Amino acid sequence: MSKNYFFLTNQLNEVETGIVTSIINHIERGERKVSIAQIAGENYVSTAFISKMCKRLGFDGYTDMVFHLAQSQDDAAPKGAYDLESLIDNYDEKKKAEFLSYLRHFHGRKCFVVGAGFADVTADYIANRLSVCGFMVFSRVHFYDHMLFRESNAHPMHSNVEPAFIIAISQSGETKLVLDDVQRAKQNNFRVVSFTRMENSTLAGLSDITFVVDSARQALISAVPNPFFGKVILAVEELLGAFFRQEES
Repeated sequence: MSKNYFFLTNQLNEVETGIVTSIINHIERGERKVSIAQIAGENYVSTAFISKMCKRLGFDGYTDMVFHLAQSQDDAAPKGAYDLESLIDNYDEKKKAEFLSYLRHFHGRKCFVVGAGFADVTADYIANRLSVCGFMVFSRVHFYDHMLFRESNAHPMHSNVEPAFIIAISQSGETKLVLDDVQRAKQNNFRVVSFTRMENSTLAGLSDITFVVDSARQALISAVPNPFFGKVILAVEELLGAFFRQEES
């Protein structure tokens, strides 16, 4: 039978709380094999200090505590509440696998997330989430402007941006600001991943992967409630979760 472990504030001092928080942060990013030496270094303590703390809390050692923290995290997560099939109307395993291959292949390159209006706020969230997970991602920096900056500062023989991917978000799939960025990205051999409500939109036609979310024949901007942006964020969270689970295996 599995046993749940709860850390009460009166069990941990400030340093110990920082250690446990560090471990949990790594677990939430999908890093469940972080070493005791790394945690010790992050918190400026010795590995012996961490081992003694783990045993005082009733664990066999550091590895045992990490295992139970990870298991508690899994138990706390809602099972099947936000599965990709319910979030993405045109979901299939091939699209998912292709997107995960982009994350893997372009991990060290500059990537972009673009949107306008509420989609710009959503793009900011996705960019920050990807950055926390170790990706080099930019939002609120239009691809066209970035290219002009690179071309004005680069050697003439090395003016092109190394291709990666761009994530574009638009309910209608016809937002000019977004389409301009996507077209410029495609000219530089970037892969295009789009989230839209309109399967037959211009944006979908320009994309290598199109995820249709909360599909509609007409995107009513004023509709309330509008689940599109929330579903896009949840879909990206699920895709990232799938990516890190795949990397662990």
